[in-house]
Amino acid sequence: MSQENAGAKERVAAIVEDVDSLPSLPSIVMKLIEVVNASDSSAEDAAELIEKDPALTSKMIRLANSAFYGIPRSISSVTSAVVVLGFNTIRSLVLSASVVKMFEGKHVIDIDRFWKHSVVTAMASKIIVRHLMGVRMMDPESAFCAGVLHDIGMLIFSQYMTEDYAKVCEYAKKNSTPLLEAEDKVLGVNHAQMGKILADRWSLPSDLEYAIVYHHTPEEADKAIPLVNVIHLADTISHDLGCGHWDGEARRSESASCRAELKIGDADYAKIMFNIESSLDKSQDFLAILK
Repeated sequence: MSQENAGAKERVAAIVEDVDSLPSLPSIVMKLIEVVNASDSSAEDAAELIEKDPALTSKMIRLANSAFYGIPRSISSVTSAVVVLGFNTIRSLVLSASVVKMFEGKHVIDIDRFWKHSVVTAMASKIIVRHLMGVRMMDPESAFCAGVLHDIGMLIFSQYMTEDYAKVCEYAKKNSTPLLEAEDKVLGVNHAQMGKILADRWSLPSDLEYAIVYHHTPEEADKAIPLVNVIHLADTISHDLGCGHWDGEARRSESASCRAELKIGDADYAKIMFNIESSLDKSQDFLAILK
C-alpha cells in the first residue's frame, strides 16, 4: 500500500470514528419519520411538524402542485398535501429536501449531476415497483425515497474529503473504473459503506438502509431483497440513460440475478424503459423545487 493511500485510509477512519462530526437530520425530519412509522398518526400530526419549518412548508405545497405528481386539483395546505399524497410520499419529499439543503456546500463532484442521477434513479425505482404490483407488493414511495438516498455516502467523501475524492474521481475516469471500485482502491472504503454510517446516524428505516448499503451488490443482501434489487436495477438504468455523475462514467455490471429475482422478462424491461424515458423531463421539475 502506498503512503498516499495509507493517509487517505487514515482520514476516512478519522471521519468514521468521529461520527458526531457528520451532519444530522433536522429534528423535524427525525420526528416526521417517527410519525410516519407510527400506526396511530394522523395527517394533522405530520402537517403540524412540517409547518414549523416555513421553507419546508413552501416546498411541500409547490411539490404537491407540480407536474411531477400531477394532482388534478390545487392543494393549498400541508394537511391536504399529506392526505392526498400519503405519509410515505411526504417522508420522501421531506428527506429529499433536507438532504439537498444539508449538502449545499462546495463539492468535488458535479452536485447538479449527482442529484439528477439520484432523482432519475428514484423515478425509475418508482416506475419499476408500480410495474411489479401484480407480482410483488412494495411501496412505490419507499422505493422513490431509497432511490434519492442511495448514493448519500458519496456526499460525505465529496464534501469532507475533497482532495482525496478528487483523486478517486481522477482514478475512475483515467482507468474507466466504476466509482465503487475506485473508492475501495484509493480510500479503502466505498460510498455504500459510508452510506450505512449515515443511515445509522439518521435512524433511517431498515429497508432504506439496506437499499443504500447493497444497491451495488444486491446478491449480498439478506433483508429487503426486492427493494435492494429495484434500486440496483434503477441505478444501472439511470447510468445507461446518460444520467451518470459525468459523461461516459463506467458503471458496475448489472447483477446476474436481479431481473430474475424481480421476475422481469424482456418485454417487461422494454416497457419499464419506455416509461422511464418518457418521464425523464419530470425530474427537472422535482429538482428545481427541491433547490
